[in-house]
Amino acid sequence: MLQKSEIEKIITNDLVSVLNTKIVYQFSSYEIALEEIILKQSLKFSNPETFNDPFDCNEKLLKVNIDKKNIANAFAEIQEKYSRQKRREMAKKLNDPNTLSKLLKSKKKDYKLSCFSKIYNEVLMWSHYANKHNGICVGFDFPHLYPEKFILCPVKYLNEIKLLDGETNTNRILLYWLTTKSERWIYEQEIRAIAQSKNNEDSEFINYDKDRIKEIIFGCNVKKNEIDNAMSRIKKSELPYDKITFKKMIVDSETFLLKDEIIKPSA
Repeated sequence: MLQKSEIEKIITNDLVSVLNTKIVYQFSSYEIALEEIILKQSLKFSNPETFNDPFDCNEKLLKVNIDKKNIANAFAEIQEKYSRQKRREMAKKLNDPNTLSKLLKSKKKDYKLSCFSKIYNEVLMWSHYANKHNGICVGFDFPHLYPEKFILCPVKYLNEIKLLDGETNTNRILLYWLTTKSERWIYEQEIRAIAQSKNNEDSEFINYDKDRIKEIIFGCNVKKNEIDNAMSRIKKSELPYDKITFKKMIVDSETFLLKDEIIKPSA
């Protein structure tokens, strides 16, 4: 079982990891990356329930060592969102072992996530998230805590689901839960941006400051005319064109890997 002190240590290490990560990268199709992410400076945040991994943020996999006191504490932390009648109904179920799971499931709706990576040269990322290397990867320099927008947290990759100490603060459990995945996904080296939900829809959009874009990387299958078009439109926008590094991924002829080359912006 992960003790309360161990969970606190993990979260502290997560903070250190993010602070040491200078650039985070988001992969997307050419159209969405150019029109939405870059030109509109808009990031999509999604409800975890819409993710492609059925184990990701699934409350059935959150094992917490709890007793009645722990459930009562968790209930007290999040009960303000319910009506008096609903609180009475839930209070009667404190002895139900599924109560905390239900409470956390309801709490999950209060958050939306946007996914980034520490790396931009992973072949599988380009294949899965950038339209088979026809898309764009955008590199951002975000602070760990982006005031009134989101926080950044690295994903932890595990090969087993560990029981959590029920004495841990519920918000700590939620943070641990929202950033833990199977080690099968470790190649993604994911960083998650976590935001408070502002609507009940599956997704919403958050704008960022234009000077946060540091790199724009085109997939190895993006055509030259598409690159020229994107760079021309970015140059005409209000983005700091001269401060952005442009790259294109190319196939390394000697390995099964990708490498990048710098694209010199036109004068």
